[in-house]
Amino acid sequence: MKFLYPLAALLLAACATPAAPASPAAEAAAPVLAGSDLDGTWDVTMYWSPTEPPSLTVMVLAAAPDNKVTGSFYGSDFLEGEYSLRGDTLAFGSVTTDGEALYSHSGRFVDGQIEGQTLSHGRDFLMIWVATRRAGEAPPAP
Repeated sequence: MKFLYPLAALLLAACATPAAPASPAAEAAAPVLAGSDLDGTWDVTMYWSPTEPPSLTVMVLAAAPDNKVTGSFYGSDFLEGEYSLRGDTLAFGSVTTDGEALYSHSGRFVDGQIEGQTLSHGRDFLMIWVATRRAGEAPPAP
């Protein structure tokens, strides 16, 4: 039985040691994302050429509970779209067409805006873009 005394003393010491107070960072919970954070009208700045000024367009997004996303980009309705939410990462992908070629879009919700890219199938370009929520449009309530 004497061999249990050191173990008991260790357990008592561990239980008697006061827990450190939670840090302010631990107390402030990270914001919880939802697919609905994508919902709304977005003004998109497209960086299509390193030597030309960016161009502007509009994107409309609506997330559904089944991880589908509908909407339009550059005036073309989504042929298909999905979003994914993993921890603090919210991303979506969609496909549009201009009648001649397909365009694959993807974006990641970062600090209240969407950072994305568009691949033009058969037209040899990948466009980088940033979308900000339309002025005056409130983000969805949590």
